[in-house]
Amino acid sequence: MMTTEPTSSPQPYPAPEASSERAGYSPAGQNLVHAADHNLRVTLEGLRRTGAMSRLELAKLTGLTVPGITNIVRKLVADGLVREGTAESSRANRFGMVAEGAVALGIDVTDDMARLIAIDLAGHVLFRKEHPVEAGDAASTVIDMASEALERLADQTTARVMGVGITALDCADAVRASLAPLPVIVEPDTIAAALGERQFGVAEAGDSFVYILLGASTRAGMIIGGSVFNGVDQKAGRVGSMRTGEDGRLLDQAASTAVLRGLEGEGADHPVVANWIEETSAHLMDSIIAISAFIAPRDIYVGGRLPPGWIDALVQRLGAGRQERMVEPTQPYWLPEIARGSLAQDAVLLGIAAMPFLEFLLPDPRRPFRP
Repeated sequence: MMTTEPTSSPQPYPAPEASSERAGYSPAGQNLVHAADHNLRVTLEGLRRTGAMSRLELAKLTGLTVPGITNIVRKLVADGLVREGTAESSRANRFGMVAEGAVALGIDVTDDMARLIAIDLAGHVLFRKEHPVEAGDAASTVIDMASEALERLADQTTARVMGVGITALDCADAVRASLAPLPVIVEPDTIAAALGERQFGVAEAGDSFVYILLGASTRAGMIIGGSVFNGVDQKAGRVGSMRTGEDGRLLDQAASTAVLRGLEGEGADHPVVANWIEETSAHLMDSIIAISAFIAPRDIYVGGRLPPGWIDALVQRLGAGRQERMVEPTQPYWLPEIARGSLAQDAVLLGIAAMPFLEFLLPDPRRPFRP
C-alpha cells in the first residue's frame, strides 16, 4: 500500500526555494546542497531521455566525474528511481531509469470540464478520467477527482506519489488545503502545454520554441533555450491581444474556438470548421511573424483541446501561408517551422502532470540552475 509522508515536499530531493527566482536574476550564490541536487536531477534526466548508460557514458553526458556519477547513481538506486544491470555486449554495468519509481497526477480544468491523468516518470499514462464542472464548483470537483485517483494509486502501486499539478488557478488554495500534505503545483495551461512538449514530445531539452494554445482565447507558452519565459508578472504569451489580419481584429476574436462548440464530431471540411480554419490561419500568421521577428524560435507548435484533424488542417493552411509570406518581397525572408503539437489534445494534461517531477526530481525549466 502507498503511504503519504507528512511533509509538503516529497523527498528524495529538496524542492527549489523561492519561486520569486522566476521573476529575474538573483545574485545569491549556489551552495553545495543546491549543486548536489542539480547534479542528481541532471543525471536522472539524462537517463530519462537517453536510456540506460554506463558510469563513463553518464559522466561524458553530464560533464561530471566518474566518482561523482558513482555517488549519484548509488543514491538514485537507493531511492528506487534507477536500476543497475549488465548488458550482454558490455562488461560495464549500466544504469536505467525506473519509470514506475514515481508517479504524479495532473488535472486540467476548463470552463465546463476537468480532465485528470496519472503518469509515471517516463510519461506513460496509468489511467485517466474526466468529469463535468458546474459553475463555481471547480474546487470540489478537482478535490474529489484527486482524492479518488490517490486511492486508486494506493491500490495499484507502492510508488511514491510526488504531487498533483493543476491548471485551475482560481481554486488552488482550497485544493492545497484539502490535499495537504501532498504538494499541489499550479501553472497556467500555456506553460503546461509547452512543458509537456518539452518533456514528452518532440522538442529537445535545450530547444527554443513557442507553443500556441488555441481556445476561447489564444495564448502562447514560450521555452527559450530550454527555459520557460514568462515575462514581467507572467504577462508573456498573450498574443490574443494583438490586432491582426487586414480587418485589424483582435486575434482572440478571430481565432476563438467558441464557434466550434458542439461540432467535435465533424470533420475539417464542415463549413463552420473550414471557415474557422481560414480565418484563424490568416490572423494567426501575423502573430507568428511578430513572434518570429523578436524571439526567432526554432519551431512553433500549434495545439489545443480540439480534434487532431482540425489542428492538422489548420497547420497545413499555416504552412502554405508561411511559404507565401516568405517569397513576397515585402514579407519576412525566414519563418520558423510550424507544426502540430506532437501530444495532440494531451499536451496540457501531460505537462501539468509533469510539474511534481520538475519540482522535486528533474531539472526544472521554470527555475534554471545558475552555477
